Formats: sequence, C-alpha cells, structure tokens
Amino acid sequence: MKVYRNTEPCTASGWIFVVAWNTPTGRKREKFANEEDALREARRKASELSVGLVEAGSMTRGDRDELRAARALTGDIPLLAALREWQKIHALTQGHAMLAAEAWSQRNVGKLKRIKVSAAVDLFIKGKEKAGKQGELTYRAKLKPLTAFFPDTYIDAITADQLSAYFEQWQNGVTRNDCRKRAVALWRWAQKSGYIPRGIQLEIENTERADEEDTEIGTITPTDYAKLLEFFRANHPQHLAAVVLAGFGAIRADEIHGKRHDRTKRQTWEDIDLSQKHLNVTVAKKNTPSWRLVNLCDAAVEWLLLCPDRKGPVCEEAAMEKVRGLAIAADFNLPENCFRHSAISYRIAVTGDKQATATWAGNSVKEIDKRYRRPMTKAAGEAWFAIHPDAAGELIPMEQGKAANA
Repeated sequence: MKVYRNTEPCTASGWIFVVAWNTPTGRKREKFANEEDALREARRKASELSVGLVEAGSMTRGDRDELRAARALTGDIPLLAALREWQKIHALTQGHAMLAAEAWSQRNVGKLKRIKVSAAVDLFIKGKEKAGKQGELTYRAKLKPLTAFFPDTYIDAITADQLSAYFEQWQNGVTRNDCRKRAVALWRWAQKSGYIPRGIQLEIENTERADEEDTEIGTITPTDYAKLLEFFRANHPQHLAAVVLAGFGAIRADEIHGKRHDRTKRQTWEDIDLSQKHLNVTVAKKNTPSWRLVNLCDAAVEWLLLCPDRKGPVCEEAAMEKVRGLAIAADFNLPENCFRHSAISYRIAVTGDKQATATWAGNSVKEIDKRYRRPMTKAAGEAWFAIHPDAAGELIPMEQGKAANA
C-alpha cells in the first residue's frame, strides 16, 4: 500500500493524500484531505489484502459506509434476503411497490373501516337524502338485488369476478347497465368514505358494460295526432293542454303532470306565454337544462287557447297516465312515449337541425339519436306542426270504447 502526498490548493492544509493499491481489476485510488484518515484507510486495506480478502480490498470507504447503512436498515433481516424480497415485489407491482404497500396496509393493518353491503346501501342512500337528492327513489330498487346477492359480505372483499356473476342475472343490456351504474356510485361512495382503500382501482370498474339492444322508438302519424287532439277537446278537455304540450312541445310526462313522488310540481299556465309563443318548463327534469325555453308553433297556441281555466297547473296529477288510458280505451294505438318521440322526430325533419332540437327538447344529440328520433320526411314534419283546431262546435263527442277512425 502506498500513500502519496500531493499539493492541493483547495484544501485547508494545501495537501491532498492519495491511497493507492492494486486489485485484480486494476489499480485503485482514494483521496483524503487528512493524513491520518489516509493512513488509517491504507492500514485497513493492507490488513484485508494480507489475509486474502481481495474483493474487500477493492471497496472504497464510501462503499463500506453504504453497506453498513444498508445492514442497519434491514435490521434482523439478512441484507441479501431483503434485496431478493424487494426484487420480487418490484416485479409483481411493475415498479409500484409503495402504492401496493400502502393499499395493503389500509386493507390489513386496521386503518380500513369495514362495512357489509346491506349497511353500505342504507348509509349511501341516507347520505343522498340528506344532500337533498332522491336517494330512495333513484337507488333503492336498483341496489336491493345487490344486498340479496351478497347478504353477509364486506364490500371491500367483493371481487370483479363475483360482481360480473351478479350482473349476469340480467339479460337485458339496458337494465344490466342501469344496475351497474347505481352499483358503481355505491362503490365510489364507499371508497370516499374509507370503506375501500383509496388510491386503487375499484373492483366494480373492472366489470364490463353490456351491449344495449336497440329500443323501439314509437311514433304516431300527424293524422292520428289530429284525431287525438279532437277526441280530447270534445270528450276530456281537462286533458287537452297536456296532450298539446306533449305532442307539440316534446315536454316530458313528468314535467307536465309531476313525478310519482311529488305530483304537486307540474307545469303551470303562469310559465306559458301564448302571446310570445313559448313556455318555460316549470319543473325541468334534473340534470337537463333548467328553465328550458320551448318555442310553440302557431297550431299549439291555438289549441291551448281552447283550454278552459288557464291558471295554475295545466293539468291534473298524473294526467298523461290518464290520457294514455283514455286513448287506449278509445282504440287509439299509442306506443310508449310516442308524443315526445314524434315531436322530436318531426321537428328535426322540418328544421334539419339536431343540435337546436336537442336544446329545445332538453336532451343531448347523442340521446336523441339513440332513444327519440325516427327518420321522417319534411312533408310529414310540416303536416304535424300544422294541425290546427277546427271551428268551435264542429266536433262530435265520441263514445269511449269506439274506434277513433271508425
């Protein structure tokens, strides 16, 4: 072992001490600012080399310090065993060892609050109700099968495979996706509430949405709509306004006659301006444009002017359900939601503007194309919005049960 003393203006003493030795891989050097440190290191190297520790002789002081610190970190675990374990963890988590360890800790070391599915559903719905949202109405029926399928199971323990098996009980794609949507909302609430570890992908998000079958978009012809208007004007004038708003304005049934849980909130005459030929939707459907302005055609205004008592709600509670029952009893063929489907389809045929029609109807273009619109000719659309009432007194009341076109 040799120790060289060289001049070095950057050190306090003006000297630098270099320990030099030979190894099987070549000559090594290590610098020291202090002579005593250099001599101490040289003696250690000489001692290691003299007893045959050639590999140890190639280590620098920094290498030994790192090795000593590593052994201190692993504690009672041998250093090589700790490194092998880390290597396997790194491979299994694809480099996300810390995230995986944190998730495991939350799930297994007492930080995670555990709750069973039935209790989670109750708390979830209760929270929605407290926030002023329709928890019971929107979620209870869709989540009830979940509590039956997992009667005594913690929500954090349910796997994606188990959830996929649960969703397979529905053959109808729309129903299955609707139930899945409500369940996803429950799982996300559980994660936010500390019942499922944060920072991990939810098992329910690893389930697949079903392909939805094309739904039948039922419409009626301008001729049949004209007969319906005449029928209700002559026989049931209290329902005429509802039929006019549904067919000429594409107003939703719930917006006209109130939702099932609160029939008191209905469309009012005070929100209809017949002189300006438009209305504001009194109770617009949630998550759609509120206070939606709906332009009314001349024919719609003329029919509405025939309605009696134009104050307060435009119709009775559940009027559209009564309209459907009365019309079917009179042998009219009314497909489900046919007034709104028809109004949207014929308006697009006339205007050629789906975006403007979507705004008018309170929907997106995507929803209209998927659920509401059937291709119609422009002539049919013009005929629909040109159904004007006949002169007063010319209508003959029809007996209920007789065919409208008999």
